[in-house]
Amino acid sequence: MRLQKLWDLFEQEIFPFDSSDLLWNPYSGENSELDISEAAKIRRQKLNNYLESYTKMPEALLVGEAPGPWGCRFSGIAFTSERQLVNGELPFHGKTTSTFDPPVLERSGTILWGNLLDYFPRFFVWNCIPYHPTNPNEPLSIRTPKKSEIVEFNPILKGMVDILSPKKVVAIGRKAEQGLSQIGLNPIYVRHPSFGGKPAFIKGMAEIFNS
Repeated sequence: MRLQKLWDLFEQEIFPFDSSDLLWNPYSGENSELDISEAAKIRRQKLNNYLESYTKMPEALLVGEAPGPWGCRFSGIAFTSERQLVNGELPFHGKTTSTFDPPVLERSGTILWGNLLDYFPRFFVWNCIPYHPTNPNEPLSIRTPKKSEIVEFNPILKGMVDILSPKKVVAIGRKAEQGLSQIGLNPIYVRHPSFGGKPAFIKGMAEIFNS
């Protein structure tokens, strides 16, 4: 299956990236105060579990902005929190990597999977920036990515699109729309579920998967 090629892309282009005080790589970085031992290795395994859960190629690629501190930062999977993984709510699983008890929960991930689980595995969800944008010395902060950062990781996003060859490409939020447009695509725009966008997000996704 072509998803193996996706894993190869991750190993070659995403995992080796060195974290900085502005971009945190969940797949190689560990913070002794926030992460358990071998957290990065466990997150790579969780991402692999996600890929292996696909019984067929997804027809739609859903693209968000970037990992957040309560979701992908610890789960390694876009729009997914560790609590969802350990609670058995999803078609894939994984151990916790954070030092938080109970495991962290992300609102956007709760909304996405709460409304799209019935459509799995028809979609694959990812971010146009694969790393968590932070403010210096604030590892759990939320920072809007710079335009230059979106451009920097366009080749990885394009590589993902080339591998999956999705029938539909969906931008969740304007930053994702910007990144997808920059690689020559005309994505379907759906509002991000955060900051009051839940109703529009649910409506937009229903139209995509029921059309």
